[in-house]
Amino acid sequence: MENSNFNSLIQKGESDVLAFLEKVDLDKISSILCSLLNNKGGNLVVGVDTFQNLIGVPSDLKEDAIRNYLVNKIIPESPIELFIEKFDSKTFLLFKVWEGTKQPYIYEGNIYFRKGNQTQKATSQEISSLIHGRQKNELHWERQISFGLDWEDFDHELIHTVMNESQSNQRSSYKGNDSLEFLSHYGLFNNGSFTNACVVLFAKNPAKYLPQTRVRITEYAEGKTDKSLLRDEILEGNLFEIRNKLETYVQNMGIRSLFLSNEWRRLDFKYPEKALQEGMVNALIHRDYSLYNSHLTISSYQDSIVIINSGKLPEELKVADLRKNHRSFPVNPDIAHITFLMGYIDKLGRGTVKILEECIALNLKEPKWSSKKNEVSLTFYGPISKDKLLNTNNVKLDDAVNNAVNAIINDAVNDAVNNAVNDAVKVRLKSILRILYNHKTLALKDLIVHFNSSRPTIQRDILLLASRDLIKKTGSDRYREYELSNSLRIKIDTLDL
Repeated sequence: MENSNFNSLIQKGESDVLAFLEKVDLDKISSILCSLLNNKGGNLVVGVDTFQNLIGVPSDLKEDAIRNYLVNKIIPESPIELFIEKFDSKTFLLFKVWEGTKQPYIYEGNIYFRKGNQTQKATSQEISSLIHGRQKNELHWERQISFGLDWEDFDHELIHTVMNESQSNQRSSYKGNDSLEFLSHYGLFNNGSFTNACVVLFAKNPAKYLPQTRVRITEYAEGKTDKSLLRDEILEGNLFEIRNKLETYVQNMGIRSLFLSNEWRRLDFKYPEKALQEGMVNALIHRDYSLYNSHLTISSYQDSIVIINSGKLPEELKVADLRKNHRSFPVNPDIAHITFLMGYIDKLGRGTVKILEECIALNLKEPKWSSKKNEVSLTFYGPISKDKLLNTNNVKLDDAVNNAVNAIINDAVNDAVNNAVNDAVKVRLKSILRILYNHKTLALKDLIVHFNSSRPTIQRDILLLASRDLIKKTGSDRYREYELSNSLRIKIDTLDL
C-alpha cells in the first residue's frame, strides 16, 4: 500500500470495518478478524492505538507463524491477507478480510461480531441469523451429490499435488496426508459420496457426468461467419486440466498483426498473457455449472478476444464494480477456495483490476465486461486505430525502465489525488501519463479513442491532472495537445538506470 493510502486509512479511525490494535496479540487479532468475517469484512491494523497514535510493531516478526496460527485457529478456514507496511520509519501489520461466505466463523469456541468500533461476542439472535445464512448456502449446486462415481474416477495424483501445494504455501488448514480426508475437510466428500464441485475439480473425465464442464475455443480470420472460421475446438477435462490447456493456448498466441485501413502498413501487437489467463480462469471458476446447457466459449477475432460464460454477476456487484477493488462473491465458493489454495485467483477482488492495468500498460484499449440475461462476457481489444498511438517506434520497452517509470507515475497519481477518486479513475489517470511519456504529446481526441470513453470523462481527467501539475497544455487553442509537466518529466528523465 502506498504511504499516502496507509496514512489515509489510519485517519479514518476505527469503525465496523476498520480496527486498530496497539500490540501483536494473536488472541485479540484472531477475535477481531473473526468479528470482521462475521460482519461486512474490513481491515485490522496492528501497531496503532485507539487514539490513532502510530506505535509500530517489531520489525522481525515471523509472518508465517502468524498466518499458520490464524489458519488453524479460525474455523471454518477463511482467506486472510497479511501485509507488512512501512510508514514513518515504523513497521505495521495490515490484515484484510472480506465478509465470509461460510459464516459463522468461530475462534476458540466463540463467535464474534463487529459492532461499530467494538468487537463483541455475538448474541443468540446474530448467531441464529448467521447459521440460517450458512444453511441456505450449503444447499447450493456445488454441495449436491454427484452419483455414479467411485474413488477410481478421480485423479489421485492431482488431489495429492493440490494438497501438498496448499500446505507448502501455507494457505491450507489441513495438515494431514490423506487425500480423502483432504476432500472431506473442504466439503468435497460427504457421507461416502463426492460432490459436484469435486467432479469439476478432480474427476478424470468430468464431462462424462457433467457435460457442461466443456470449454469451446473458436478462431476467426475476419468477422464471424462459417467461412472465416479457422479453428473450432472443444476442451475437456477437470478444471485444472482445462486451465493448463488454456494457459498453453495463451502462451502460443504469439504476435498478432493488423493491417491499418487505407495504409500499406502492418501493426504487430501482443495481448498481455497474465491478463488473458486471469480472465479465463475467472470464467472457469465463476461460470454457472448448475445449468446442464452451461457454456464457456473463447472466441478469437482479428482485433479482439471474447470470453463468454454462463451465469450472472452476484446481486451485490455491478459491471462498474469490476473496474475497481471490490468484495469477492464467488458463485462457486468450494471451487473458488480450492483454486485460491493453489494461488490461482485473488479472493480480495483485485483480479479484474489487474486485468485492466495490464491492458492499459500495453497501450491496448481497455477491456470491457458486460452482463446480460444468463451470460457474462469479457472482451480484450487490440491496439487503438489512431496512428499516433500505434506508432511504437519510440516506446521504451526495457523492463527496468518500464518498472522505474511506472513507479514514479504511480506515486505521482496516488500522492496527487489520494482517495479523491475511485480505483478505475486512478488506473486511467496513470495510463494517460504513461501514454504521454511514450508519445510526448497527444490531443484530447486521441485519448478519447484510446480509452473508448466519453469526451466529458477524459476532459475531467485532463483537468484533474493539469490541476495537480502532472500535465500541461501545448500548442494553440485550435491545435491543443497535452504533454507531461516539466516537474514530472524531469523526475523520469533523471532516473539512474
